[in-house]
Amino acid sequence: MLINRRNLLATSALLYGLPSWAADPYPSKPVRFMTPNSAGSGADGMTRRLADHLGRALSVPFFVENIPGAGGVLGSEKLVRSEPDGYTLSLISSNYVVFPHLYKKLSFNALKDITAVAGVAKTPMVLVTRSGFAANTAAELRQLALRDPEKITLGSSGNGTILHLAGMLMQEQGKFKLTHVPYKGAGPVVPDLVSGIVDVAFFSYASVEGLVKQGRLKVLGVSSAKRVPELPDVPALAETFPGCVLDAWYAVVGPKGMPTAVVQKLNKAITATIESDAFKGQIRAEGAVPLPMGPDALAQFLRDEYAKHGALVSRSGAVIQ
Repeated sequence: MLINRRNLLATSALLYGLPSWAADPYPSKPVRFMTPNSAGSGADGMTRRLADHLGRALSVPFFVENIPGAGGVLGSEKLVRSEPDGYTLSLISSNYVVFPHLYKKLSFNALKDITAVAGVAKTPMVLVTRSGFAANTAAELRQLALRDPEKITLGSSGNGTILHLAGMLMQEQGKFKLTHVPYKGAGPVVPDLVSGIVDVAFFSYASVEGLVKQGRLKVLGVSSAKRVPELPDVPALAETFPGCVLDAWYAVVGPKGMPTAVVQKLNKAITATIESDAFKGQIRAEGAVPLPMGPDALAQFLRDEYAKHGALVSRSGAVIQ
């Protein structure tokens, strides 16, 4: 009787009590690629770009699934409860290390119940306002705010979100006050910003690039340590307010307990993708740059970011439950 390799692997898996998926070389079926963010967000765009590249690199489809809600909690809960076989992954953003400090009764541990797979990219946030607003730079915004304290409004995607924390950090470093107006998500902020219902807000550049190019919004500053090539005439906020640096970032994680060989294969494919000219060209327009990291380096990065953002949330006083 002839025994092919697949039958031999399947038999070995049964004999040694391995899960059924261990019998097949990875990946041998479509991958569910989740993101705990809404469609049209910066994270959604990054997820879809990466999914397209990985699908071609690994010869299986990567199906994107948006599971927004509760600041990223709902999608993250689904991830940690998934089989740790490499067929359910998630692209997370900076908000992943924010919501654990807002929701005090999470059903999972944000650091211990995941497997760190690979870094993807980092991108500055931009401080934007309507085209007719009196200030053209962050320094001019500060002068207006000092002249009439708390009259100028700062819109955000919600209390304690990364867009709120960016505004809070700017006010701390610049020593001025704005009035915070929290929304339920980033989407509703945009039309109110354009129409002047709120004065300023932070966004990923990808979220507002079209409105900026149309002249309906203007950029007052970027949250990176240095100016970005795509907006060379826009000052980094740190030029005006030293220490005001808060990049948004993206990374890929999976459920706790993923096999090392699967993690390494995914890390290799993701790193090759984000360092390719094609991918770098796609993300360059939004000021993003690759953020390659191995699993161990990413795990440490997440711990550091968790502590940093936790301190910001604590100072903001934001608590949801």
